[in-house]
Amino acid sequence: MQYPPLISLFMALALTMASACTPTLSNHLIVDQKGQRTLGTMYNDQLIEITVRNHAVNSSLLLKAAHFNVTSFNGIVLLTGQVPSKNAKILIASKARQISNVREVHNEMTVSKPINLSAKTKDSLATTKITARMMLENNFPVSRIKVITEDSVVYLMGLVTSTEASWAVNLTRRNRGVQKIVKVFEYIN
Repeated sequence: MQYPPLISLFMALALTMASACTPTLSNHLIVDQKGQRTLGTMYNDQLIEITVRNHAVNSSLLLKAAHFNVTSFNGIVLLTGQVPSKNAKILIASKARQISNVREVHNEMTVSKPINLSAKTKDSLATTKITARMMLENNFPVSRIKVITEDSVVYLMGLVTSTEASWAVNLTRRNRGVQKIVKVFEYIN
């Protein structure tokens, strides 16, 4: 059966794409990427962040106006920001612990009024500078560290060795305006 040229081209392209998606065996050794998160883990971390935030905000009217952040890295949750009361702080942490795939919760929220826009801007700039400095370093897998800055306090999360953790802390210390560094690392050695 003869097909018009355009349909023949489309069929050839479809077959090529289908064969490109077919898994093949390789003679190369499979190397365990120690400290690397899978796409599934990254997706779970995003779901954890969204779910914790939604459950917390929907559980109390006080939290709708609060400034708090939920960060998840490999199932470890970091709560930062400002909340109106100690009970609100406890409530958010409790909601985080109830979510499946949450392995640990670090509650670093403070009971105070939300920081102003100027402070938030300084925090964003500090996070950007620290991350950029890490990216400029040679032979360091930056994808394994997450930098969060809240009210001039820098939180470092990730899957690292002890040496890498020290390196990240020392690099962060060199940034002006950092008042405190909190390590929320998961050590892989």
